Amino acid sequence: MKQTIAHDLSMELARQAANAALADFQRRFPHAHITPEWLSADEAIVAFSIRGFHLNPRIRLRPGAIDVEMDIPFLARPFEGRARARIERELALWLDRARRDDWTPTA
Repeated sequence: MKQTIAHDLSMELARQAANAALADFQRRFPHAHITPEWLSADEAIVAFSIRGFHLNPRIRLRPGAIDVEMDIPFLARPFEGRARARIERELALWLDRARRDDWTPTA
């Protein structure tokens, strides 16, 4: 699965938004064991487990876009649409918060 989320932020604000989103996910979903590993300032692999599936999406920050790429196990493919919608919604939320300088965690 490949997905691109557009943004209009500086690279630094996009990095901050991505870090804030990951930190919020870790706080909200401790059972998923979300473990981001930044390979560079602009690229990370995020290991996590959900519903018995172990996933390792790769996140790439680019000027004007955030790319998310991950292999989805065959049995999880019926949930791909929901996963795409969730990724888009959550990243859009944190990109908007970065734009407004509002770093308050979600409930």
